[in-house]
Amino acid sequence: MDESHLAQLARRAAAIPLPLWARGDDDSSSSSGEKPVSNFLKSGVPGIIVGVIFVAAVGVCCYFLYRNKKRDAKEEASVREWNEA
Repeated sequence: MDESHLAQLARRAAAIPLPLWARGDDDSSSSSGEKPVSNFLKSGVPGIIVGVIFVAAVGVCCYFLYRNKKRDAKEEASVREWNEA
């Protein structure tokens, strides 16, 4: 094999993985057919979902605390009434 043939083979070997590497690096020149996604959809929507779940969990906890406080007050009133009798 002469040197030009080896150089040509080396160029071919280096060119094979280039489309795989280039696909992930540059989104603007990507021809994979993927639609562009805004930053709001990547960060804002998951943030809103997590926020809603957090607010719902806090609401449920507050409900249980309020219910237990009411129940404890009733029990304390009945105990006080029983002790006075």
